[in-house]
Amino acid sequence: MPFIKMGVCAMTAAIAFISETNKKSGISKELEEEFINIIEKGLIFTKFQPIVCLATGNVVAYEALSRGPEASMFENPIFLFEVAEKLEMLEDLDMLCREKAIMNAKILGMNTKPIKLFINIDAACITYSKHDKGKTKTLIEEFEFEMDNVVLEITERTFINDSQIFHQALSHYQSQGFSIAIDDLGSGSAGLRLISEINPQKVKIDKFLVENIDKSFKKQAIVKMLVDMCHRVLNSKIVAEGIETFEEFTTVKMLGIDWGQGYLFGKPSSTLQLVSGYVKNKIILQQHANGGEVFSDESRIENIASLNVPAFHCDTQIGKLVETFNQNPEMLGIPIVNNGIPAGLVMKTNLFSQLSKKFGYDLFYKRPVSYLMGTTFLTVDVSEDIDSVAKQVLSRDFSMLYDIFIITNNNKYYGVSTVHALLEKMTTLKIKHASQANPLTGLPGNDSIKVFVEKQIRAGQDFACVYFDLDFFKAYNDYYGFCKGDEVLKKTAYLIMEIFSVSRIGYVGHIGGDDFIAIIHTEEAQDLCARFIREFDAMVPKLYAEIDVKNGCIETLDRNNLKCRFPLMSVSLAVVESKENSRFQSLLEISTVAAEMKKKAKAVKGSVFLINQRAN
Repeated sequence: MPFIKMGVCAMTAAIAFISETNKKSGISKELEEEFINIIEKGLIFTKFQPIVCLATGNVVAYEALSRGPEASMFENPIFLFEVAEKLEMLEDLDMLCREKAIMNAKILGMNTKPIKLFINIDAACITYSKHDKGKTKTLIEEFEFEMDNVVLEITERTFINDSQIFHQALSHYQSQGFSIAIDDLGSGSAGLRLISEINPQKVKIDKFLVENIDKSFKKQAIVKMLVDMCHRVLNSKIVAEGIETFEEFTTVKMLGIDWGQGYLFGKPSSTLQLVSGYVKNKIILQQHANGGEVFSDESRIENIASLNVPAFHCDTQIGKLVETFNQNPEMLGIPIVNNGIPAGLVMKTNLFSQLSKKFGYDLFYKRPVSYLMGTTFLTVDVSEDIDSVAKQVLSRDFSMLYDIFIITNNNKYYGVSTVHALLEKMTTLKIKHASQANPLTGLPGNDSIKVFVEKQIRAGQDFACVYFDLDFFKAYNDYYGFCKGDEVLKKTAYLIMEIFSVSRIGYVGHIGGDDFIAIIHTEEAQDLCARFIREFDAMVPKLYAEIDVKNGCIETLDRNNLKCRFPLMSVSLAVVESKENSRFQSLLEISTVAAEMKKKAKAVKGSVFLINQRAN
């Protein structure tokens, strides 16, 4: 669980306080009074840190992190909970943190969004005899959250004395519809013990294993083992904590981690922070570099969901499933649910294999399906993309490789799909992607650009199209060769991504050759274009030989095959704004205006940008 590091001065002060001990708790009277005041006045503040789908860069959840008053020693959560434990007020603090987390999430509108809320619960509190049963459910209902959108993240700060009561309490939470997450797997034996005794829907890999994982083969081997165990045995989503660099992100994604959390995606904040356009677009670039697809609505798994396969309750008699299979020969399997949440899977071949045994029909026909259903099955959310689901399907045990998989929406049964449908869709998308993306930079090509721009037009939003054209690139390409020329194009693409993807819109495409496009918000155009020109002009000398930089030009053949001197490369930007008083109706209209503006920009010596024919 993320936390803020306490400063040296604050920690020194805390130690000084604790050294003035009273015999019962080891806490000074002054500190005790301050803590009680926090509890009585509800002075707990909630920060929210995004949890991101590694395949798409989209936020799928927020973890609620509790802090005491700012600029006090209690701002540090470790210190806050240690004092609570010594004062035997851990449950009071734990419940206050839950209440504040749910209330603040409601204030920010999380209850209306299809994202999950992770709430930390101290495992020891669940076993207390005075534990207020039903309080969390009451809070969820009071603040109008869907039960299956709330994940209880179990943190084991202290040893659990009564494991039987603890497991009964967890089973009670799960029966109410809550998802359970186990925190800090890999930090000690506690996490492994917990996941072996319960069946968590989410498992968090400790940040110790994630830190510098790209440089440690040992850590990679450990995480890969944990991923395989959680996917194959538990069917749990895995969250990597503490991701701070793109290298760590790339490595954990390669190892099969589903979701990620860390400063790379966002720090804890009092608002619901989204992942920056820069980070999301770099994820897209990495997908292209690895032969992946740009995630789009078309590649969502819901597009191959079969919605006509009924789900049966776990109390349904097996005979009812036999009748359903006989009436629908094409049906391969039937999902089993409890309160709408997948609880099992019955594959037709497995069922009839059991019934064909001696006395099979007599033994099982009238029994509940829970006697024969498989409890190890794959579930994926409707929002997941085809590629990430394919990796999960292929990581299953060979005996289940061709089982159908269950698709859920907010944890509730939505539909099913098959390996055949998955492979067919993947093939279609790869062919389409290959035909649309630029093979050099992996950026979206003309068809994708057109779809995106016309979507902005239909939405009636203010936006600006920035067209990029490299001046004297052909001369550079002829003089230095196409390999060097390709490097220039790739460096330019990355620079455009780095600068323009911070926009509220932040879409970047490669039209072809040395022509690029960025779609941004109109208010950001001037600042971003000026910054790009500064950084591009600073990059250019590094692309030439030292003697050519000194001369300020290169000598090569022009279009008429005559020797000519060409200046060092510059860049011309044409910015076409579509806003309230001058909206465009198509990309063709925009590109026509841009073509005229680029001619004017190229007539100006050096790098320049024009905004709707106004020179800058």
